[in-house]
Amino acid sequence: MRGFASIFVLVFAFHAAAEEVSFQRDVWPVFKRHCIGCHCEKKAKGNLRMDDVSALLKGGKMGALFKPGHPDDSLLISQISGEKPEMPENEPPLSGAKVKLLRDWVSQGAKIDGPPQFELPKLVIPAVYETAPAVASVSISPDGRFGAAACRSEVVLFTVDHDESPRRLPTDFDLVTHVEFSPDGTRLAVAGGSPQRFGGLMIFNITSGQKESERRVGSETFFKGNFSPDGKSLALGGGNGAIYIFPLDSDAPPKLIDLHSDWVTAVVYTRDGKQLVSGSRDKTTKVSSVDGLSLLRSIDESADFINAVAADSLNAISGGNSKVLAGFDLNLALGGVEVSGSGNGARPVNNRSQYLRAFESQSDAVMSLATSGDGKLLAVATRGAEVRVYQTDTRAKKVSLTKVPTPVFAVSLNKDGSRLVLGSKSGVVQVWDTTSSTLIKSLKPVPVFGDGFQGTR
Repeated sequence: MRGFASIFVLVFAFHAAAEEVSFQRDVWPVFKRHCIGCHCEKKAKGNLRMDDVSALLKGGKMGALFKPGHPDDSLLISQISGEKPEMPENEPPLSGAKVKLLRDWVSQGAKIDGPPQFELPKLVIPAVYETAPAVASVSISPDGRFGAAACRSEVVLFTVDHDESPRRLPTDFDLVTHVEFSPDGTRLAVAGGSPQRFGGLMIFNITSGQKESERRVGSETFFKGNFSPDGKSLALGGGNGAIYIFPLDSDAPPKLIDLHSDWVTAVVYTRDGKQLVSGSRDKTTKVSSVDGLSLLRSIDESADFINAVAADSLNAISGGNSKVLAGFDLNLALGGVEVSGSGNGARPVNNRSQYLRAFESQSDAVMSLATSGDGKLLAVATRGAEVRVYQTDTRAKKVSLTKVPTPVFAVSLNKDGSRLVLGSKSGVVQVWDTTSSTLIKSLKPVPVFGDGFQGTR
């Protein structure tokens, strides 16, 4: 009996030790992937650095980041928890497993068992996920036959009308932030990268699934972008405040427009391909020249971050955390008006109301915008429980899709706007017929334990 008790104690002790959270082994990789892009020596947002132990313990302008042994009283835990976590900004929230890991670390005393390690960890894409990853970006082919979804470090191609097995396209990006079919539907652009390491772009052939080209530029992740109308180039927002224009000819160097003072969270071409509309965490919406690689105007200044932009034949459109969806008449905003300021601060002197083409108020923060290929429809996703589709010429609401998984992070329309695909925080992707408000397909693009998949984890 005494021997049995001894074995029990040993097993219990081993189990407890196995669950001890290590800062260096467990916590630091989470900080490195999701936090140091904004909280490092180069960019200490909120005066908070998380890439140095002494700075981490000191905290930022909001005070200490955590209170050892008291997760419910720790800023770190409150910022990453809840239905609408504040951190990471403009990125999918941390998985439940990562939130639990950080909470357990604080509960156990937030011990620092070693300094941050900066060697590159091996990126592993699981065959089956423990929990469904948030879908950061989606796209639907111009003909509405195929969909694509960004699931953490991979992209999944699926058919809309058939039940064929999805095709998984792996990358070496920490996070894929943008996927988009080319205007002719033959290629798929995949962009993202790894914070503080590189921005990346891959081009895949839709028919073969083979990677045609790959590029790495700079040390910051790329964000939402857009193919040019002729399909010959792709513009992407950069973490350094610049727009990058990549010719599809991989031998041609990328072009750069240095515009914003913070992340360019979204960028789109105007319908004629001559200009780019960009939105940023610096709370501005700007229009720049593709040929001149220069700023034309700062057309709006928001009260909060801009998360998404779009453009139809006449207007630039932007939305973000301020819950305002605004359209701006490009002819009035850009044509023959007196300008105050210079460089990136140039803006029209005339009153904003003269070129503002306001949409109805939105129920929550605008997360994603998408125009149909013909430019006649605009889809709007917010953190609310619906996706709205508007006529771009009248700004009148055409349809409201209410049975959607919330929050929706990404939307895309096909060429005539008859089909819409959305991706959500829950990892669910849906395809809708906008002409009848009918749900065509709902799926989790990647296999997840508990969803019919069993086996060794």
